[in-house]
Amino acid sequence: MLVGILVSAFGTIVGFGGGVFMVPILIIFFQYPIEIAIGSSMSAMVPAALIASFFNYREKNIDYLVASLIQFPAMGGTVLGAFLVTFLPVLELQFTFAFFVIIVGFYLLGTPKNASQSLRHTGMMYRMSHLPTSFIRKNHNKHLAYRLNGSLVVFFGFLTGTIAGLFGIGGGFLQTPAMIKIFRMPNKIATSTSLFILLITSITGFSTHFWLGHVVWEKCLPLMLGFALGATIGQYSKKLESSLPRLDYLIGMGLFLAGMTLIINIIFKAGVLFNISF
Repeated sequence: MLVGILVSAFGTIVGFGGGVFMVPILIIFFQYPIEIAIGSSMSAMVPAALIASFFNYREKNIDYLVASLIQFPAMGGTVLGAFLVTFLPVLELQFTFAFFVIIVGFYLLGTPKNASQSLRHTGMMYRMSHLPTSFIRKNHNKHLAYRLNGSLVVFFGFLTGTIAGLFGIGGGFLQTPAMIKIFRMPNKIATSTSLFILLITSITGFSTHFWLGHVVWEKCLPLMLGFALGATIGQYSKKLESSLPRLDYLIGMGLFLAGMTLIINIIFKAGVLFNISF
């Protein structure tokens, strides 16, 4: 339960949710079968995402339009990704993708504090945000405004869904960095919107795994409680921005850890470590 609290609190702060970290932990240290680990992790993310989304709803931090533009194409992309598994060398692609995530994590960890601000009105993404399918989103409660390219957001949603279907992973750990670094959304709006998307996907995933018999309540309930407490702690920690490390660093650390856990997942799925015991 303590591990669940820590993972969920960190995942709530960076907008990942924590599922990408929890599955390998359950397999390696708690000897869960992989399908039970995935079902338990998916179950735990439901209360965590619900609590986080409730707080973010009260604080008016969720961009529901962006969430819709990402989530619905992602559903189609997931189907395509699952179909492509039959035709592509998935194991090699998974390793390549995992190393790419690790490299991006290192890049964010090494980004100077003012680099993102100096590039805010320059570069290709800034020019693309002014194409015909662009629009301005305004959050009057927070006195924020940001410009997005609708076509680019839809394409990104489809891409993350395809990656999720192809590699059997959640796309949450890709969404927050992309919203902040590519779409240049305000940090709180990006993390809150990502967690709202996670609420939808976790409910769908939990229902599927429950139907498949992968939800064992005596294993799930302590983790669900830990994730719920962690999400609450994470939400209150986000209010103490001055005492937290820069979000860039936290996201970079999260991507690095996500890349490493992806590699561990790949090794387990390939059956390389099936004899390991702790």
